[in-house]
Amino acid sequence: MNATRTLGPAAGIPWRPVAALTVAGLLLVGVAATWTTSAVAGTTLVVGVAVLAAATAYVLDEAAAEAVGGTPTSLRQRSGARLLVAGGVLVVGTLGVGVLTVRSGVSARFGVMLWLTGCVLVAVASAATLRRHFAEPGDAVGGALLTVVIALAVVNPLSRWVDVFPSEPDARWASSFVLWGGVGALCLAVLTRATRDPLD
Repeated sequence: MNATRTLGPAAGIPWRPVAALTVAGLLLVGVAATWTTSAVAGTTLVVGVAVLAAATAYVLDEAAAEAVGGTPTSLRQRSGARLLVAGGVLVVGTLGVGVLTVRSGVSARFGVMLWLTGCVLVAVASAATLRRHFAEPGDAVGGALLTVVIALAVVNPLSRWVDVFPSEPDARWASSFVLWGGVGALCLAVLTRATRDPLD
């Protein structure tokens, strides 16, 4: 019997980077939540969320892609099982943000959850797209996501129009919702397309 079918579609996930990045992200969020008055608390929070999202980029890595591709399990079914793991990371991250006192109370926590979800969707949609050409896109997607998020947080080129990473009660919530809502909708469309079987 095929080992992949026996162990299930999620058996080939590289659990080490997923677990390590999830723990590291939670620790960074915890540091930002504990030392809210620190000058680097905001950046630490952003990096923590980016690290959590980067963890989900690895769930679609499939080292044995050629062998697995020959099984009766469709690409969409395999992707669905693996995306459940990404959903688990998102839930853990959301609970971490919700339990900890992040900066300025409920609205701040909700804001962080908003862009955590957006970053996770960007990670899995990008990984699903690259996986059609590379069996293990996790490193590339995770690294690129961290680089882009940190650059946006430090340089903040969109600050004139929108708070990309809102975490304060007086943030421009309407524009942030529009931004992340658009990003989420685009990523869901890309993910749906990228997880179709080649012959569909």
